[in-house]
Amino acid sequence: MATPPLAPATSRLVGLLLICSGFLLGLGLLLKVGVSVYGWYVGGVDTASVALLSVNLLGLLASGLLMRWGLQMRRGDRATRNPDRNEML
Repeated sequence: MATPPLAPATSRLVGLLLICSGFLLGLGLLLKVGVSVYGWYVGGVDTASVALLSVNLLGLLASGLLMRWGLQMRRGDRATRNPDRNEML
């Protein structure tokens, strides 16, 4: 049984919260990447953790997708899927 869609006002509020959380996540990760790059510049390549830097960059990608999802929810132009159709997602 499919759940009913959210009311338009609720959908806009959820979209705004997703945009804010994506922005704050991106801001925090940008600061972490900046500190990592500065440490790499000052201490040389030996002090840099490539795995940590790549995880932070992956988190930046996730924050961008989170903001994109929030914008899509605020606009309300997502196509509703028919659960009775026999199709792939």
